[in-house]
Amino acid sequence: MLPDDDTFTFASEKITTMVSIPLAELATISSPLTYRGAYQVSDMGNARLLTIRNLVSKDPIDAENLLLVQAERPASRTTISEGDILMPARGLSYPASLVGVMHETILPTGQIHVIRTRSIHPEYLLWYLNRQRSQDQIAMQLTGSTIQALKKSDLERLDIEVPSKDIQIMIGRLDQIRKKRDQARRSLEKVEMQEIELICQMAIDRKGHNK
Repeated sequence: MLPDDDTFTFASEKITTMVSIPLAELATISSPLTYRGAYQVSDMGNARLLTIRNLVSKDPIDAENLLLVQAERPASRTTISEGDILMPARGLSYPASLVGVMHETILPTGQIHVIRTRSIHPEYLLWYLNRQRSQDQIAMQLTGSTIQALKKSDLERLDIEVPSKDIQIMIGRLDQIRKKRDQARRSLEKVEMQEIELICQMAIDRKGHNK
């Protein structure tokens, strides 16, 4: 039976009633304008292009895998930095992605929300935004009939459950381990499919040679 103040001790840790806080109080959200300057693909470029397509990929964002371009006046207004969480501002799905280590300018080329955490662990927030319950809540806020959109103001009002820092770090690390496992599994499946394809093709070639 819980005490009257809903506080009790479990596994030598003090657990309190969970508090939900609007995302705007935990992070700063900005929505950079689409980059409309001229650019050319170049191995000696000065910026990387980030599109919504990059955000809906199952792989984590890696700046080195983004298209390298030579862009006019690249980054005076670009705010994307390491540790930011990015979400599409429109489309059919709204996965959150974490920006990893980066040493280059990144230019957004589509409507993207940039979430920079202040008082919450970024990897925990990443997990929280991507879990099905949060995605269902986001889906209820979408506007538009033909092309749906997620407004910045609706994202700012999204309630986030905030446990202790230790719990946030633990959940964030577990989620990263899960993602690395899933990525390794997809890579293994790709290799297995290529091996099977090769074996099948060798069988076809051998049969044709025997004729």
